[in-house]
Amino acid sequence: MKRGNQFAVLALLVAGALSAFAAGQTTPSSVTIYGRVMDFKGQPIEGATVELKDSRFETVAKAVSGKDGRYSLAATKGQYMALLAVKDYQVKFLEYWAWAVPAEGDLEINPRFDRLEVYAINAWRPQVAYPSYQIYFRPMSLTRVIKKVTEAGGMENLGKFPLLDIAPELTAKDILVRIDGQTVKILKVNKVREAAGPNQDMIGYVIQTDLPGKETAAEYSLITITLTDVETNEMGEGAVFFRHARMK
Repeated sequence: MKRGNQFAVLALLVAGALSAFAAGQTTPSSVTIYGRVMDFKGQPIEGATVELKDSRFETVAKAVSGKDGRYSLAATKGQYMALLAVKDYQVKFLEYWAWAVPAEGDLEINPRFDRLEVYAINAWRPQVAYPSYQIYFRPMSLTRVIKKVTEAGGMENLGKFPLLDIAPELTAKDILVRIDGQTVKILKVNKVREAAGPNQDMIGYVIQTDLPGKETAAEYSLITITLTDVETNEMGEGAVFFRHARMK
């Protein structure tokens, strides 16, 4: 092939790649994360920001939900720390978080948020113990945050409280856990006090749940936690992707 023809073919290939990118098409090394942002009444939330966070907690992809609540973002294949969705943060709502996002292929995540936040979710299966999941999370209520900020005289003064108690009082009936869409029984609810800094504690929870009736053969399970604060009538939801350790 003559040099001039080689340059022409190369130019066509580059133009095609640019056209595909402009059209929102993903490359073989990229995936699409998509879904619908909703409230707890089943109504779509327009204008919610959806962000994908890497291992340094930096935003690597971003989208905004449309009128029907739908969003779509493209990302390089790989593991990500979290995906968040929010609108009117600390004014009307708090955030939805999905943790340990396995973006190895196109992935659907459907956020729901209100005035409760379910943060820093982790899950594990205890070895040589009752067959169950242990799940940790740190909940936060917007009503309680506003109250604490008022007591402190401003957000910048929250550090003066030895205990930043902005979590709801939860019992088993206030917690719904679904594993791959199956509701599981809450076996134990443990409220824990943890260090949030050198001179301040916060409240978290460690709960124990039954296994789902039908366990998946897939590499990951999606664990979704929905909370209700009966005192403030607030709700919140979060999720974590749990990777199964299969015996060889």
